[in-house]
Amino acid sequence: MVLIPAGPFTRGLDPAEEIPSFVSDRTSSKNAQPQQEITLNAFYMDIHEVSYGEFIRFKPKARYAEGHLSHPVQGVSWFEADAYCLWLGKRLPTESEWEKAARGLEGNLYVWGNVFKRGNANFGKTVQLPAKQPQDLSEFGVYDLNGNVSEWTASWYQPYQGSSFKDSNFGKKYKVIRGGAINKREHGFLKEFALLPYRNFAPPKMRSWDTGFRCARYASSSSKSNS
Repeated sequence: MVLIPAGPFTRGLDPAEEIPSFVSDRTSSKNAQPQQEITLNAFYMDIHEVSYGEFIRFKPKARYAEGHLSHPVQGVSWFEADAYCLWLGKRLPTESEWEKAARGLEGNLYVWGNVFKRGNANFGKTVQLPAKQPQDLSEFGVYDLNGNVSEWTASWYQPYQGSSFKDSNFGKKYKVIRGGAINKREHGFLKEFALLPYRNFAPPKMRSWDTGFRCARYASSSSKSNS
């Protein structure tokens, strides 16, 4: 794990970078506004996504991977991801923690900067070994936040403070998923979906071929107030 220091960071998207609606408002960036500066306590984040080999030590009968034991685990539900982190004395990161770990103090739209470069992260058809894409490394030293698999967070899908966007999906029905991922479809890849502030969401019981997770933990016993 690596320590993400306490302090402010920029969360959300400026309207100038807004993602055009694709199919519906659900796939727009309106749920990631307004852009605002928020402050988090210090926390620790896993440097790598949890691997299939690590996960099956917790759940030996799991059969979710498509490849090597060292590949990130895929197809786990939020409940399984949460249980795994708790088993280790850790927890899932909140979506704000995830975004800070990825965007860094400069507020980058991608871990490497503000210009999309498809070759800098794994947006291909299959998962890769951890750190296979050396450019997919945040300023805090966390790998594969921009590609490989998307990741469950601890957070319910709720509006940001000050948001005027209305979504019937808001509430304690869906968990937020963060980060770009592999894309098995021939069509449908949009670079905007790889933006670090982009918020996806799903029911916690869902298992998806492009979604895994990593763990976090508090830096101290008094640090239990992160959004």
